[in-house]
Amino acid sequence: MKWLIALLFIFGFSNLSRGQQKPNSILLMTGKVLDGTVVREDSNYIYYEFEKKSGKVKEKKLDWERVFSFHDENGIEKLVYIEDTTIGNYFTEAEMRAYIRGEQDAWDGYKSNWTVWVGVPITGGLGFLLSSSPLVFAVPFAYMVVASMRKYKMTPGSITNAEDLKNPAYILGYERTARSKRLFKSLASGVVGVAMGVAIGQLTK
Repeated sequence: MKWLIALLFIFGFSNLSRGQQKPNSILLMTGKVLDGTVVREDSNYIYYEFEKKSGKVKEKKLDWERVFSFHDENGIEKLVYIEDTTIGNYFTEAEMRAYIRGEQDAWDGYKSNWTVWVGVPITGGLGFLLSSSPLVFAVPFAYMVVASMRKYKMTPGSITNAEDLKNPAYILGYERTARSKRLFKSLASGVVGVAMGVAIGQLTK
């Protein structure tokens, strides 16, 4: 259960504030949009301030390579991303924008709920059968690997602009995020299923 709580925390954090940029916001390479005002920069980090729910203003920092662009208080975009193959930035600016749109569409629309409906009963049964064996710990990871083998399908309702389907960079961004979501869901459902199976096994044996 500790594994599951940690996974849910990580995944929940990664799903915050995705969408279109607005004044005082930062667009990350993952497609995530942070609310915050960039206040200073140095050779390693971008520093930004954001207001917590309590009303207190807090400062945080981001590595340069994590940021695509940010908007100032006037809504003017400041581009951070630079095409540079020596640091792994192979996409042009336009291609990277398409890649990020793919990430955002997948975050918002790709569900992969079948990994839960299939995974919990299967891993639960295996957890029950292997409840006294150390092999039970490998079940969630084995299920995650098996679930990842199925072909990734782009959900029609999640595509913001059909023209993007002609763009290879968009498709790559979508598939990357879809893969991350499926891996998380399959692992999380595997952990839940095994935990339930082991608990039932210990109670009944």
